[in-house]
Amino acid sequence: MANDDSRLFLAFPADTVAAQLHQLQDRLALPGRRIPRRQFHLTLRFLGALNDTQSTSLIKQLPRMQLPRFTLELNQLDCFPRAKVVWVGPTQVPETLQALYQELNNRCGALKLDPPHKAFRPHITLFRHDCVVELPPITPIRFQPSQLCLYSSIQSEQGPHYEILASWKLNNGEG
Repeated sequence: MANDDSRLFLAFPADTVAAQLHQLQDRLALPGRRIPRRQFHLTLRFLGALNDTQSTSLIKQLPRMQLPRFTLELNQLDCFPRAKVVWVGPTQVPETLQALYQELNNRCGALKLDPPHKAFRPHITLFRHDCVVELPPITPIRFQPSQLCLYSSIQSEQGPHYEILASWKLNNGEG
């Protein structure tokens, strides 16, 4: 399924708000490396390197899950100092998204996948190799994902390259 150099993760593509995020990058004009608009996404769960059996099992599990639609208000800029990335995210995580994250972790645990190493902090990375202590307030961006995708991340000298391996539509019945 994925080659030996790839790392897998589940994320919501942010193509519906990519133009707004790109404008935000322009307005911030930070010295770090800008994330290309085609790579904007909000990671639900990092999976790491999975073998074919694990990835096939996960792909079979996802259609059995409730994948409800939700709306996020991306209203906060922040940075992860250790990773040196600047990101935009919500100050409040909808219960629907938190429940989806928890159910996914339960399913991953049943498949003997490693638990997440960090607390869930929904965000979309805007810049790499930068971390600004003070970031300005922003006009909120309303983000309504329509699908969840399994991505492969392949590292290169130009930075990571993301490829969608599978996708699932989110259901109506927003929470």
